[in-house]
Amino acid sequence: METLTRTLAIALLLGTLLLGGGAAMHPILSGGGSMELGMIGSMPIWRTMHLCMLAGTGLIMTGIWVRLVGAPAGSATVPAVVAALAIITIGMALDSMNTTFMAGPAWHMAGVFSAGDASIARQFELLHPVGLMAARFGNYLVALGAIVLGAAEWMTAGRPRWLAVLAWIAAVGGLAGVIFFDESSPEMLGAVALLFGWQVGAAIVALRSARVAS
Repeated sequence: METLTRTLAIALLLGTLLLGGGAAMHPILSGGGSMELGMIGSMPIWRTMHLCMLAGTGLIMTGIWVRLVGAPAGSATVPAVVAALAIITIGMALDSMNTTFMAGPAWHMAGVFSAGDASIARQFELLHPVGLMAARFGNYLVALGAIVLGAAEWMTAGRPRWLAVLAWIAAVGGLAGVIFFDESSPEMLGAVALLFGWQVGAAIVALRSARVAS
């Protein structure tokens, strides 16, 4: 059990680092399709950066389940934790659709655009909003999941109350992002970004528990 706990906790930390690092390096795209494709094509690390973000997302989606390892089967809050983590996992999967688009089709379109085919910019302008809207809905789900997760953390005996606060911060910031900001703005991604706090905290708590148990 301790080995599983450590593995999932490390996956959660590594995933947070990969996704956060990629997001920190990501430029803010602005302008029309031609301008954005030109920016994408000018960054040799674009595809690698997005592949790292996808790898990080997968590790986070796996690692967050460390919250259930060692939890008493009869605990009244286990169903709420399962529901919260499931909603967050689905939300992150939807959010990653835009990252997947950027790592694949957008990178290919930028290459075609750089080779002289300016007409590809129109296709980019039509397809990019699909990924952005998927990310918007995904962040909405993550925010909803964070509300439930915070409540479960607060009501679970022995769990630090600050973990509940971190989850609720992600929920409030995430809902504000998807309600008040456009899909193209970084603030719209507030739910996934702010959940980093809970992720790091949950991983540290899990690693400490595994060390005590061993």
